[in-house]
Amino acid sequence: MYCLSNRSIAYLDPGNICSDLHCGAVAGYKLIWLLFLTHALGLYVQTLSARIGIVTGRNLAQHCHEQYARSIRIPLWLVCELAIIGSDIQESIGTAIALYLLFGVQIWAGILVAALLSYVILGIQRFGARKVEALFIAMIAIMCACFGVEVFMSSPDVREITKGLLIPRIPASATVQAVGIVGAVIMPHNLFLHSALVGTRRIKRAADVRHASIREANFYTTLESGVALLFSFAINATIMIVFADIYSRGNSAKSVHMAEQHLPGLVEAADLLRGAFGDLGPLLWAIGLLSSGQSSTATGTMAGQYLMEGMMRLRASPWLRLFISRSTSLVPTMLVGVLFTSRLDQFDEWLNVLQSLALPFALIPTLKLAQSSHVMSEFAVGPRWRAFGWLAAAVIIALNVYLLLPLIVDLASYGVAAACMALALLGMYLLFVYILVVSKVE
Repeated sequence: MYCLSNRSIAYLDPGNICSDLHCGAVAGYKLIWLLFLTHALGLYVQTLSARIGIVTGRNLAQHCHEQYARSIRIPLWLVCELAIIGSDIQESIGTAIALYLLFGVQIWAGILVAALLSYVILGIQRFGARKVEALFIAMIAIMCACFGVEVFMSSPDVREITKGLLIPRIPASATVQAVGIVGAVIMPHNLFLHSALVGTRRIKRAADVRHASIREANFYTTLESGVALLFSFAINATIMIVFADIYSRGNSAKSVHMAEQHLPGLVEAADLLRGAFGDLGPLLWAIGLLSSGQSSTATGTMAGQYLMEGMMRLRASPWLRLFISRSTSLVPTMLVGVLFTSRLDQFDEWLNVLQSLALPFALIPTLKLAQSSHVMSEFAVGPRWRAFGWLAAAVIIALNVYLLLPLIVDLASYGVAAACMALALLGMYLLFVYILVVSKVE
């Protein structure tokens, strides 16, 4: 159950909530299908990473240390650490905004309080896994209750929801939001986390019972992941549906145009909910947001610890790990919180895009290891699922490049030097992806 609650929380951080809000405002119900598909892809890659841990007894980060040369391993670690810091920033911003909505605490002060609260959450782990499990389950229940009540209060159009789930569409104005969904749901550090969490399972590795024991562990892990992601999809979909309904109540075209010009933020979302449902709407929103921000702190800290210890053989206590991560993320978060409060939401959205850009650097090693008969023996992924995984990776990389190309064109307006630098960074990105794809796993 501890693994189950962690798997749910990994897909319910403030970055997810911000992504759902923007998708509902800009695209209405039209991206529900993509949210579902991304959760299905999340189940696939999460299952692969967990299987690697179950079959081999070592997590993804440890395998990366063994399989890749130092020249590849260091930049791979840095990219994944950058993604974790980005997630930390989102958690701090989400918690700070929730404290502002509930108690009127200034954003910059809320960011500091969020950093202190993260140590409280970590301290509860000293009382045992049961206490942490109970806390996580309580937070998930709070999110379900808060966001669930709001979707019932909104009385959305069931027909439009069904169309949004069954008919694949991506409005031209929602490209950034579509890529953001992928990054918000499938965060790269979660693959490292899930491959390590299964280490708590007791697996019999004696020759006569090993096969049956591993098959049983794989089955129950997949089942747990499926249930966790079903809860995650339901909560994320309710948020998207609520704001799609709010923006569709008036002049739909005018509302969508306004959302395209200025994305509603987590603070503005509370005002929208107040206008739609009265004072209860923003209260439920703030409580759910606070639960999301604090519950996701532990998963980020654990993922960072597994990544640091496994890939780089750098050992640090969870307290030191949290201090390093929070201290690194605190400076840019405080700068944004103090100087660019009105742009918190654009900042949060591009942090989701950062997760999508970093995702191939966790996904490709996962696919390479999972399909290797040398590593996985008889539990290696079959040809069909292997093809599906590489197709998904290709689509994610293509979406990332598609999103980056307009930015490069915009940078070209600042001169040849800016354009050359942007193209060089894109080339380095694609080159590193290529190196990971062609690197042999033995």
